[in-house]
Amino acid sequence: MEMGKKAIRYAVVDAFATEPFKGNPAAVCLLEDDNAADERWMQSVATEFNLSETAFLVRDFSRRASAAPLFHLRWFTPVTEVDLCGHATLASAHFLFTAVLPEHGMIEFMTKSGILTAKKVPPPGGAGEAHGKLFIELNFPMIDFLGCNEMPSIPETLNGAPVVSVHKSAADGDLIVELSSAQEVADILPNIDEIKKLSCGGIMVTGPAPAGSGYDFFTRLFCPKFGMDEDPVTGSIHCVLGPYWGRKLGKQKLTAFQVCFRRFNCLEASPRGGTLYLELDDANRRVKIQGETVTVMTGTLLA
Repeated sequence: MEMGKKAIRYAVVDAFATEPFKGNPAAVCLLEDDNAADERWMQSVATEFNLSETAFLVRDFSRRASAAPLFHLRWFTPVTEVDLCGHATLASAHFLFTAVLPEHGMIEFMTKSGILTAKKVPPPGGAGEAHGKLFIELNFPMIDFLGCNEMPSIPETLNGAPVVSVHKSAADGDLIVELSSAQEVADILPNIDEIKKLSCGGIMVTGPAPAGSGYDFFTRLFCPKFGMDEDPVTGSIHCVLGPYWGRKLGKQKLTAFQVCFRRFNCLEASPRGGTLYLELDDANRRVKIQGETVTVMTGTLLA
């Protein structure tokens, strides 16, 4: 180790994944205090990892010992900081539950989107602790969706697929484009240059899941302005997609699948994706998001 350098623990965790190299990878860095790094350094680290999100954690020791541990949490893409991220929060909770505070069953995060909670829960379906797997439930804010009168100019991206409706997120104006089937969602060959010209930051393309699949809806997310052409599994967009599909289907509990076919350099499409279990809490305007996680790498950064 270089003289004068601090060793900062980190982990790379595949979120919404049942096995390594699936789901969505996020880097999680545990800092000693708020002064351990500035924004420029954090952005540089996120750019170096070059994952869709890198999370930075700092523990708040000011609360009483009997309360749930509290951490300050920030998220950075390779190009910018964001206000809300689901998969990197899930990854952060997994890292803390497995490597830092295994004796705790709930953790709270102080973020730009308010207090978010993560807790250990049994696997969906009431099967108990199946094979010792850790399921984590996030408690996130519900986001409204609004009607959109104009069809976005993305004809090449949609490849002629019939559009059922177009809505937008009330939080950031990102588009929700509903197609008539999950197969059409999976078959999209996005024109990234075309998507970059949209006035919004990203576009969610979604459709009903096939009958008998065990899922309610499928989605893909394209967000090149945030440094990633396609995001493999995105917890935060389900804060608006959950209410959207819940209203359409008349359900409070939904099972979602996000699929991704990112291309890496000259390689063929590399499919990733993951399952999200959603529960809508309309009274408190919250969305509970459950998923699995897998640690694939640990190490130290020098700062």
